[in-house]
Amino acid sequence: MKIIIILCSPLLVMPFLLKAQNTFDANGGCLNVVDFTVGQPMGSYGDWCYSVTYQHEVFVNERFTIGAGVGYNYHDKFKYSAIPLFISSHYFFVDKRFSPFVNLKMGAYGMFGKKYVGTFEKYSLADKDHDQAFNLYFSSGVGIKVHLTSNIGVIASVTDEAYLVKTFDVSRKDYRSKLSHSLGLNIGICFQIKGW
Repeated sequence: MKIIIILCSPLLVMPFLLKAQNTFDANGGCLNVVDFTVGQPMGSYGDWCYSVTYQHEVFVNERFTIGAGVGYNYHDKFKYSAIPLFISSHYFFVDKRFSPFVNLKMGAYGMFGKKYVGTFEKYSLADKDHDQAFNLYFSSGVGIKVHLTSNIGVIASVTDEAYLVKTFDVSRKDYRSKLSHSLGLNIGICFQIKGW
């Protein structure tokens, strides 16, 4: 009987914990998000990508945040790494423990470690003489946030990760700027740092 009581006691306490684990305090600091994404190719120049990002955002109100972030991304078919710097925002549809949200990241990225350059084949990147003027990065997503405590939550989302690359266009037989899209499956943690 004691074993049954010991095993069931967490179930009895759970409703009280769920009530306490409600939402972030919009007046009490900043929102930080660390997420990991695996993306599969979308479109004719889509690519497998693997990324991690960090976003630091301030609360505009209980449901809307805006800030900036940085990340690391590796593209499998294009064979390069990228470090995006971006403006980010989240909009949470309800101010509750479980909340669907949308997010947007937009900025630029630095490319390094290019290994597939100037071969005049699909997924070949342009060499230095043909580089594009601006490396655009953007990502839009939809997902859900679940609070574990009043300051920590878990997020899961589906994203469209897009990088503007100058690659070989097989139909025009020349290097052109193309958007490389990936459908990302994303999981991460969000936490609030008080006093920021």
